[in-house]
Amino acid sequence: MQRYSVSDLSDRLITYGRTFREPGEDILFFNWSCSTVEVVFSGTHLNVSFRADCGYECEGMPTDPDAPKRPTWPWVAVFLDDMETPLRKFQVASPNETWLLYQSARPETHCIRLTKLTENSKTFLGITAFTAEGEFLPAVRKPARRIEIVGDSITCGYGNLVKEPGRHFFSADEDGWQAYGPMAARKLGMEWSCVSVSGITAVRHPGWPGDFAMAELYGYTDRVCQTRLGMEPERWNFAARPNDYVVVNLGTNDCFGILFSGAEGELERFPRAYMDFLREIRRFNGPDTHIVCALGTMNYYLYHDIARAVEDYRRQTGDPRVHLLRFRPIHPFDSLGADGHPALDTHKKMADELADFLQHLA
Repeated sequence: MQRYSVSDLSDRLITYGRTFREPGEDILFFNWSCSTVEVVFSGTHLNVSFRADCGYECEGMPTDPDAPKRPTWPWVAVFLDDMETPLRKFQVASPNETWLLYQSARPETHCIRLTKLTENSKTFLGITAFTAEGEFLPAVRKPARRIEIVGDSITCGYGNLVKEPGRHFFSADEDGWQAYGPMAARKLGMEWSCVSVSGITAVRHPGWPGDFAMAELYGYTDRVCQTRLGMEPERWNFAARPNDYVVVNLGTNDCFGILFSGAEGELERFPRAYMDFLREIRRFNGPDTHIVCALGTMNYYLYHDIARAVEDYRRQTGDPRVHLLRFRPIHPFDSLGADGHPALDTHKKMADELADFLQHLA
């Protein structure tokens, strides 16, 4: 068995989504939901070694300093070649673990993909090395249109694997692969990237818990993890991976941020702040990207405020590639996932709705 560091395979690894390399220990982090590392391997045996870290869920009121906290560790899926369903899924439940990815009696050649199923902030995952009996062949990124899905817990797939609305967050219940964004992308044959965190707001609201608003994260590769590691957060290179579409499904938590803030005029400020964020998304992505400002499926309190922001932005800029999408609400006969989030049946409907909407854009 031969060991290969991340640097040893720098020209043999393909990454999808926003990933980064921590140079000190040579770790390739892929923290965002559905971020993927792909290799083409020819041989009989392949292992991967991970560096993982957990988030913590409060078992009680977040304002109670004595409330117990439960760790949440990352889950990862292994895909072989063009499989739609994973060959295997497992949890990396300690800081350093090595897992078998592939073995065969005689040498075979396969494309092997590692996809992180759980979200950033609650779970962190990096690759430190591969050990193998065989060789790594050059991998080629297939040309495809690219979509980026920006959102909160709905986009992450929070609790989508269960049908228990009274259940809280457990990382085993979250599957970003089966969330609406990646499902819509696969339906359309697109490459995708997810930038999503549970509980996050589009813009900052005074008094709302959370380290960041999305307007403070979007321009960075992974400000969440790099800040945690004590690194200087790097700016994401939008020009290197141009987006054909950016779908922004945010605002569900902003209504609560406005309520919690208690600041005078916060509701009136929101459309202006949302429009400022929209301008930043356009600046980062350039003039050709279609931007879809979406909301749903859990509440629609700020939909008309978002619509007003989009209308004002269009009128002021003449930008024809900004669109508005109101996802249909969760059907009353459909199951609810953890904490009342969409379960798989609703994610499938959202994926169909999003794919149809994108197909009809000019």
